[in-house]
Amino acid sequence: MAGDREPDAMAGKAPGRRGTFSGDRSYPLHPFLFAVASVLVMMARNLDHTSVADIVPSLAGALLFALLVYLLVAALRQRFDRLTAVIASIWVVGCLFYAGLFGRLNGLVDGGYPMARTLPFAIAALAGVTLLALLLRRAAGLMHSVLNGIAVVLLISPAWQAVAYEWEHGAAREVYDPDQAVAEVEPYVAPTGQTGGDKRPPDIYHFIFDRYASEDVLKDHYALDNSAIGRFLEERGFYLARGSNSNYHKTGPSVASTFYMDYLDLLGSDERVKDSNWHPIYEMLDDHRVARILKSRGYEYIQFGSWWVGTYHNPVADENHPHGFSEFEMLYLRRTILRPLFHVLPDTPLTMRLDWDNAQCQRVGPQVEQIKALGERDKPLYVFAHFLLPHGPFNFTADGQCLTIEEQTERGEEQGYLDAIAYANSIIRDIVTTLQSPDREPPVILIQADEGPFPARDDRVPWQQAPADELRIKSGILNAYYFPNGDYSALRPDVTPVNSYRVLFNTYLGTNFPLLPDRIFFFPNDGNLYEYHDVTEKVRGPSIAGRADAHPVHR
Repeated sequence: MAGDREPDAMAGKAPGRRGTFSGDRSYPLHPFLFAVASVLVMMARNLDHTSVADIVPSLAGALLFALLVYLLVAALRQRFDRLTAVIASIWVVGCLFYAGLFGRLNGLVDGGYPMARTLPFAIAALAGVTLLALLLRRAAGLMHSVLNGIAVVLLISPAWQAVAYEWEHGAAREVYDPDQAVAEVEPYVAPTGQTGGDKRPPDIYHFIFDRYASEDVLKDHYALDNSAIGRFLEERGFYLARGSNSNYHKTGPSVASTFYMDYLDLLGSDERVKDSNWHPIYEMLDDHRVARILKSRGYEYIQFGSWWVGTYHNPVADENHPHGFSEFEMLYLRRTILRPLFHVLPDTPLTMRLDWDNAQCQRVGPQVEQIKALGERDKPLYVFAHFLLPHGPFNFTADGQCLTIEEQTERGEEQGYLDAIAYANSIIRDIVTTLQSPDREPPVILIQADEGPFPARDDRVPWQQAPADELRIKSGILNAYYFPNGDYSALRPDVTPVNSYRVLFNTYLGTNFPLLPDRIFFFPNDGNLYEYHDVTEKVRGPSIAGRADAHPVHR
């Protein structure tokens, strides 16, 4: 019947013969615009943490998905026309904007985190809309035009937000210049060839266990006697700085200052760096002094990062092994149909990478085994590993088994933290024993935390005004050093990570870095990242923080 023909046939064009494709010379823009918009919408929600480079994999994946959907619909209908594009957009939008479209339904069916219970309803809804589009095929041209308009609007809004953000905050990325950062410390760095003759420098392993509290904090506030791991380390020849604190109370500035080997005055004093913009810190983590100095000495740099953007991938590292999705990829994919699909499919390392634990079960264990298997190489190795342990979510048991979200909820946060400490201790024992095996040259080993756990507190109170006890919990950290030569003369019980590489380089690379005063800084809240307040005396007491034998001030 004539009424059953597509609009192109009604316009006088012969429909395609069986086995051939026909078209109406329309441009299928909106399926691809919707795909791009799905990524930009997520980017616009995370502009303080996300750059264009972070979204490229997700953007490429979304466009590829849109292309595959469009080609599949075209193959089924044997037409490249407006209606094919409309049907493709129905499924592209339904799949890529899944959480936004079916989030309320998930609450009604009590679908929980996986959202798997929504899947049959969602597929039925998308099939119903597809059937409606087929029934209204005469209006395909109008639907095509409307969808193009909606897609453009949906695309423009987040794109404009990103442009506006870059206009206001983009200059902050220029505050840190890695070339200048290295040039400023050149007077303290011995020329190549003056680091101990022809002797190969030792391999260096640096492990950060995120939010691992000090012995005193665990004893006083968690009723946990954790002295056994300290004794183990000391028996293995480590220097344990039991009175150590983090220099800053969050991972970003804390680790950035460690690798910068200095305090972050350049960020705190520059008016371009403000509010909750994390990009200057990420710039410091991407190309830091420690990496530059070690690579200039012939070190091969291997990084085992977490999902967090600050350590997920280092562009100057020779190898990166994050074992999972990046922070942006994880956030984006959790909004798509992959989230319920992965929970319906059998558990595999891939399908579990969007789980509630941020894929820690697929990351930590394999990273530990890969680190243990590195062995010695032709070049000296510099290995940095950032373990989000005992950082939440607390998905591990004390022996490293993985829990479901229901099991963790029943166990509770505090016990989850203590179990994570126990698991971290087993990892420390395992790695240290492997690295100090008699069949290899002993490496330098740093085992540190970047911050302590979050105490129960009133978030309305700026951190610098918090009681001293809260500041001690948040800044008291594990900090241990193993130097194969046993020379710990430059270390103190209260040494902080800002001096770690100054001491290490002076001991093994022939540098002459002066040591900095060990200070503790807190900023008010996440909306004022660069308003640094010195709370050293509040945390340690004036008699300790201001003592005459403290490290002199040198930069």
